Amino acid sequence: MAARAIQIGESGEHVAAAVARHRQRRGWDQAYLAARITDAGRAMSTSVLGKIEAGTRRVDVDDLTAIAAALEVAPQQLLPGSDDSAVPDPFAAAARPGMVQARVLEDIAALGDLETLDTTAPTLAAIAVRLAAEVDAPASLGNSLQGLSKELRQVLADLRSLSPEEPDDDDLDDLATPD
Repeated sequence: MAARAIQIGESGEHVAAAVARHRQRRGWDQAYLAARITDAGRAMSTSVLGKIEAGTRRVDVDDLTAIAAALEVAPQQLLPGSDDSAVPDPFAAAARPGMVQARVLEDIAALGDLETLDTTAPTLAAIAVRLAAEVDAPASLGNSLQGLSKELRQVLADLRSLSPEEPDDDDLDDLATPD
């Protein structure tokens, strides 16, 4: 007799939503987070992460710990009953964009439908949003503002280069070109 799959309950659904919420706050796509989870010591494909976020795959303790490490949050922040304000989230500002992140989001919107440009464009956009959030709060992340700014400018330049025509927004040059 074949074993029945254990159904995912309310706690599992909460974890799935929390993982997706924390990932999206950072502007990361699932492939980027899956790579970070793998780097944290728990091999995970984008497909598996997608199933976790969709609530169709259970998360064991090892998964939860690695996902939390990759998201740079405490594991309890992914569990039901957690008070997100009790444990500081260095990316919480991404939910309320800082000045640089707000400008980057405007610039990305000015590029239009990224899906039609190139398969790398949405990923570059997610990286740009994440870098902008880090530029807005470099001290809390221990990163060099100069290095983050340089990386952000390069990603924005790469993203702009994919656009088939020049966007009308003159402000794109402000962040995408080195000083």
